Formats: sequence, C-alpha cells, structure tokens
Amino acid sequence: MTYMYDFVDGWLIRDRAGYIPDNEVNKATVFALANGYTGSRGASEFLPPDAPGVAGHYVNGLYDSPSGGILDREMINLPAWTPLALTVDDEALDLAAPGLEYYSRALDLRRALLLQSYRWRARRGVTVTLDSERLVSASRLHLGAIQWRLRADAPCAVRLRSSVDAHVSNRFAKTHFAQVEVVPWDTGGAVAIATIEEGYRAVVAAAHHIAGAPDAVWRASAEAQRLDCALTLDLTPGHDVTLTKWAAVYDSRFSAGNLLALAQDELRRAEAEGYGVFRAAHAHVWAAWWNASDVVIEGDPDAQMAIRFCLYHLLSNLPHNERVSVPARGLQGQDYWGSIFWDNEIYVLPFYTYTQPAYARRSLIYRARTLPGAQRKAASLGYEGAYYAWQSQETGDETCALYVFDNPLTGEKIRSYFADEQVHISTDIVYALWQYVEATGDAAFLREYGLLIMVEVARFFVSRAVCDVGAGRCELRAVLGPDEYHERVDNNAYTNALARHSLEIAFGALDGLRVRDPGAFAALRARLALDEAEIARWREVAARLCVPAPDPVTGLIAQFDGYFALEDVPPDEVRARLAHPDLHPGGPLGPFQATQAIKQADVVLLLFLLRERYSTAVKRANWDYYEPRTAHDSSLSPMAYALVAADIGLTGWAYRYFMQTAMMDLLGTGPHWNFGVHTAAMGGAWQAIVRGFCHLELMREGVHLLDWPALPPGWKRAAFSFAWHGNLVRFSTDGRRTTLRNEGSEAVPLVTPEEACTLGPGAALAFNHATSASR
Repeated sequence: MTYMYDFVDGWLIRDRAGYIPDNEVNKATVFALANGYTGSRGASEFLPPDAPGVAGHYVNGLYDSPSGGILDREMINLPAWTPLALTVDDEALDLAAPGLEYYSRALDLRRALLLQSYRWRARRGVTVTLDSERLVSASRLHLGAIQWRLRADAPCAVRLRSSVDAHVSNRFAKTHFAQVEVVPWDTGGAVAIATIEEGYRAVVAAAHHIAGAPDAVWRASAEAQRLDCALTLDLTPGHDVTLTKWAAVYDSRFSAGNLLALAQDELRRAEAEGYGVFRAAHAHVWAAWWNASDVVIEGDPDAQMAIRFCLYHLLSNLPHNERVSVPARGLQGQDYWGSIFWDNEIYVLPFYTYTQPAYARRSLIYRARTLPGAQRKAASLGYEGAYYAWQSQETGDETCALYVFDNPLTGEKIRSYFADEQVHISTDIVYALWQYVEATGDAAFLREYGLLIMVEVARFFVSRAVCDVGAGRCELRAVLGPDEYHERVDNNAYTNALARHSLEIAFGALDGLRVRDPGAFAALRARLALDEAEIARWREVAARLCVPAPDPVTGLIAQFDGYFALEDVPPDEVRARLAHPDLHPGGPLGPFQATQAIKQADVVLLLFLLRERYSTAVKRANWDYYEPRTAHDSSLSPMAYALVAADIGLTGWAYRYFMQTAMMDLLGTGPHWNFGVHTAAMGGAWQAIVRGFCHLELMREGVHLLDWPALPPGWKRAAFSFAWHGNLVRFSTDGRRTTLRNEGSEAVPLVTPEEACTLGPGAALAFNHATSASR
C-alpha cells in the first residue's frame, strides 16, 4: 500500500508529499498537537487562521452556541496563537511564494513535536532557510511554544510578524465571540474574548524572545481583533537568528481570577526557565506516558507506525480535569461538536484503564458529575433514574438534536432518534466503569461515584422496560442500537444484553458492599432512598428481560425482533437504492430500514463485550453472517470485526480490519476524516492488539489470558504494558512464547489457558505455547 507518509526510526512520521492546499485540512489533523487541556491543529504558521478546517486552537470543555440552540453548540475555536509571517528584502516568503524550493513537515511522536522546514530562493538570489519546532506542553498545560531558526546565504533584511488572531473559522458557527479585546505590551500581548451563550472568558497571550539579533526591538500593536508584534533585523551568513514564541491559554471555566495576569505570569516563568528546560520537561512527561502505554510491533513497520500514531493522539487527549472527558474527535478538530459519545466508554477508555488508569478515573468521574443532566433527561421523557446524553458537553444535558438530517428532495427536516431512543449509552457507561473497577481495584471510586451511576442507570432501565407479568417477559421497545440505520426496533440484542449486564453489575456491587461494609451499604441506601423491594425488582427485570438468544441450530442471534424477516440484500445494492446521494440511508426514508444490511457492528460488538458468555461456534456463526451484511459506514465498525475475528482464530481477517481501523486518519478514509481524529478507532486499534491478538483481559481476580496470543503473519514480536491494581506488568510475545514481568510491588494473579499462577513482585514468567493456525 502507498502512504503519504514515511515512518522514520520508529517514531517520526514525515509527510512525503509537501504542501498541497487541497490536502491541508487532513494534514492539519494528522500533525495536530494537544495535551488534554488545549489542542492546536498542525497547520503551518503561514496559513491564515480563518481558512476553514485548517487552523484550530481549542480548550477541552469550553463550548458555546451563538444561536442558543444545539446544532451550532460546539467546542469553540479560540484566537489563533500560531500565526507568523516572514518578509525578506520586502518579499513575503510563505507557502505560496514562487521561490519556495522545499517544504517538509514531520511529527515526532516520542516527544510530541511538530517539525517543519522551509527553503526559499528569494528574488534577489538570497537562499533563506527556516526550521520550525512547535509543541503544546505536557508539563505546563496552559503553555505552547514555537521556535524558529532562520539562516541565509547572503546578507538580507528580515521582517518578522507574530500574531494572536481572533479572525478564526468554526465547524458549525460563524463566530463564538461576543467580545474581543486586544492588549499589547512590550514583547507581546494578548487577545481576550467572551463567548456568546455562556459568557465564558478566555485569554490567549503571547511573548517573544529573539536570539542572534541583540539590537532587534519588538513593536506590538492592536489591530482589529488581532494582536501584531513585529521586528526587523539584518540576517548575515553564518549567524542564525532564533525566535521563540511563547503562548499561554487560560479560560474562566477552569481557572479563577484575573486570566490576563495568570497568562502573563505563565509567560514570564517560561521565559525565565528558557526553551531548552521547558522542552525537556515536556519530553519527560511524554517519556513517562510512553513508558506505560507504548506498543512495540516487530516485523511490520506499517502496523508499528499506525499504532504509535493512534497512541500518540490518544495520549494527547488525556483528560485534564474531572469535569471533562474525551471528545469523539479529540482536541484535534471540531467535528461532532467536540461532544462526548459512547465511543469514549466502549472504545477509548479500555486503553486508559489498562495503561493510564488515573486518567480513566477522571473520564468516569465526568460521568458522575454529569449524572444530574442524565437524570433530567430521563425525567423529561417520563422515566426514572439516569438516561445519559447521547451527545454530552459540560452539564450532561442532551445536546443531540431531534432533527439532525435534512431531506434533500423536499428540504424538510427528518426526525431522528439518537437522542431519545439510543438507550444503550447508559449501559455502555456502566460497562466501562465496572471494567475500570475490576482492572484497578479502585474501591474508593466505586463507593464515591460508581455505585451512584449504577443505581440510577438500573432505575432507568427498570422504568424503561415494558413487562408482561403473565408472560414473565420484559422488553425494551422502540430503541436504536449501535446500528443506526434501523430505527425504533424492539429488543435490540446489544441493548438488551448490556442492559441486563448493567442491572447484574448494580445489584452485584450492592451485594458486595453489603457484605464488606454494612454501614456504608446502609448509608448509601438512605442517601438514595433505596430499599430491598427496589433491588428485588431489578433482579426480577434482569431475569425476565428479553435478550435474543442464539438459535439452537444455526447459532445466529437476531439483531432485533423481526430482523431475519427483512429483505436480505448486500449493503452496496441497498445503497444504490438511495433516492438522493445526500439522503440519510437509515430510518423510514432510507433503504436500509427494510433490509438486513446494517450500518455498523451491532451483534458482533456484543459478542466481544460479553465474550465470556458466548461460545466460539456462536461467535463464528454470527461473524460469518453479519460481516457481509455490514456497510461499515461508521469508524466504530471495523474494530469490532477485528476483535471477534481474533477471538475465533480468523487472524488474517482480524489483521485486515485492524489495519483499516489503525490507518483511518493517516489514509484519510474515515467519515468526516478531516475535522479531527477518530479517537474511537484509535482506541479500537489498541484493543485489537492487546485484547484481540493477545487475548488479554484484566479482571477483578487477576490477569487472564483467555487464549494464547496469535500474531498476524509477519509479526515477529508484540510487546506492551498494562497496570493491574496499581502494578505495572510488561507483556511480550512472539506467538510461540509469551513473557510477563511484574514491575509492581505486589503479587499479580495470572490465569493462562493452561494454569493459574502468581506473578510475584519483580518476577517474570515465560510460557511456551503452540501457535494456532492463521486463517
């Protein structure tokens, strides 16, 4: 396969195509930098900040709607701090200059640095070279920096201009700024904004240091919604000039006090310590993250590049605060409004839970803090408990519109049911928090946050279920499962199975608390007005909830009631029936609703999430049946097929779907691929290696190898790390021999396909095993 990038030394992704304007939106996503608090898209400093989809600077958790509605309520694009301009002998040198001879861009994954190089042949014959390095600090979350190094082969006059510019574009809104104030000072200045809806305030400030031009003087000025800082200098051969631009970002949601003063203090500290110290501290944090989270693949450079790229962007989005989580497109773009979806719990959080559990905890506490919003949503629909927002922002109130699509034939709005019938979002959250508790043993989280979520979700599903006492059967009717092309179905297998699972987790966790700490159990019951009759009702509904079972002959599970009675047509043929190419393919107006063709993995995803409950034969029968009927019109779909394929020994298929998932953003093949990274696909790629090919699960009683690892053809070795109950464990396998080394301070129980044993502190165990055939 031909890629647009070279992979150098296992850690550097380099653009081999140079600057192509039509590709810049995608490239700005690929080369983006972030630290969990703020993100900066990887566009050149020379490109205008108002170019749609190119430049972007965001704070996780800062949203606004200029209309006061939902469809333009998004994570806001802040004033851009990256713009820089260069003039040599009165000639503007940039990406459009006729004298541009060379441009390269690379992403240093190990140290999270954006590296760019330019070379121009100016009209007067002077060759000017510029090397640019940019970072968004992992050690000082409010800071970013750019360092330029300029050189020339003949004397020339140089003018530099640096800006902080509020003329920015957004994905869904024209502007989010009700007020813009520009504050210049000697070597820099700031742009302060206030948002329209919530009145959030933010300050983006910049300061500059020049080395190699001692007589140069900065002149700062306030333009219309833009800070400009300029200086002139003489550049001579053999004497490089280095410009360091510091940027500080503060906002009123996450910082109290005088934001401008906070930003100025941050800039002064950075300048005092110097760029080298600042950069080293940033690299030190990234080294620690990689130490816990890296995956090594030997024998397949493409797979190594893909997974490190995925992990880099996942680590860039580690939540900075317990009031935020991971947006569907990360801090790398504004698509999907910067909102949090079920993607986070099912696809992203396992990576954090296994390798960065402190950040997984933050993400789950976000769900606890937004529980009141989920309760308001449930109550608004006539139910009890907590029905989490399909599309969640600051408060957890629903921000997904009821009318998302337009009918291109009539111009009318189309009613959709993501917000009010995709109830599996609440089960997904319980699934993820229980996975976290089992892997970490975090009893404090369970007691303070987890049980509250479990109880309210249980209350929701019990109130949502329709029970026939005479038939002894409870149903979940008119729901929308992961397959979003079939609306308002009854008894979706994924939804019902996960709902039952969440009820079992809830009363099981309460039973455990009752035994371990009767006083805490009594206090929780009193706090939540929870009595034994209500808990008994949960058990009853869980026992009676209709969960479609595998057919005793074929092993097939119906995705929902009546699924197998629908017309059986391949997805491509169904798509050809669209009345208009822009018509939503699902629902009553789309052609998929009446057929067995589905948007994305549904039953197959269930077979992975609850894989201990289904036999290999059942998994194989359903994988074989649903795979050719799946359109994969969601970035969430291929990874599910990869995981189940690995589970049933279809290693070749698993590898194909793994690579499709892991390469999605590098190849630009995902839906809306150019407005942010696909965090879910990236998390899914990690899961395909760790939980798929290597069959690893972290459970409450220890580390489980459900089967011996089966690596794809060509892989010589796979290695990674994980944490179980606070103990770091190193894992390595070549497909024939697997080694685990405990670097923690406590013994780690280990269950392999052949034995149960204990991995002592500082100890290593190696297991020889036969390699299952790849198919």
